[in-house]
Amino acid sequence: MDEIALKKGHDDFVLVIGAPEESYVIDLLSDRKKETLEAWFDQLPTDQRSAIQVVCIDMWDAYCLAVQTKLPGAEIVVDRFHVMKNLNHALTTARREIQRQATPEVKDQLKGSRWVLVRNQGDLTPEQREKLDTIYAVSPELKLGHQLKEQFRAIFELTDRDEAAQQLDAWMHQVETSGLKAFQGFVTTLRNWRDFILNYFHERWSNGFAEGMNNKIKLLKRRGFGYTNFDHFRLRVLVECGP
Repeated sequence: MDEIALKKGHDDFVLVIGAPEESYVIDLLSDRKKETLEAWFDQLPTDQRSAIQVVCIDMWDAYCLAVQTKLPGAEIVVDRFHVMKNLNHALTTARREIQRQATPEVKDQLKGSRWVLVRNQGDLTPEQREKLDTIYAVSPELKLGHQLKEQFRAIFELTDRDEAAQQLDAWMHQVETSGLKAFQGFVTTLRNWRDFILNYFHERWSNGFAEGMNNKIKLLKRRGFGYTNFDHFRLRVLVECGP
């Protein structure tokens, strides 16, 4: 389950429910409210509801509560890519604050550092690696934040849930004792969703399928010059992206 915004800059979301194993959209709901999702679950035949084994979500309380209420036998998995997105946002917040307070010389050296910091270190070009060395040299705080980000990303390469749990707990403790203020809110989020995040290591489910499908749906919206009628939009999506 994942949402897309109908209008840029507005809190106007529709919920896309997909079947990643089959690579199609099951349905499109008019909003991402708990009551709307619960009503959708209620209209499913009992055998279909009981057959759902895993639900992959981002960290939106309404999804979690609806699944727990209507699909008590399903395992909830928090999407790893949304978790990393939150961490990268925390790192970006730290960078902006450091740049705001930096001297003109340091500000100049930190220009263009955003994508260098959030991109996977192994994917950096030689020029970007040189830029990263410069960032490390002028900002110990950003160096620490980037290293912590890379350590966290490495946790998702593990295959054993218990080992991942130990490393995740150790990582959170390291952040809490590091004094890196920009990451403290992210650690609070991790603690709130810890078990659901760790469920990823059972079967390595993620919303990677949903991200690609959402891009296709957004393209349909643009080709249709937007849709003022949600039912028409839903039908178009099901025709193009459904089973």
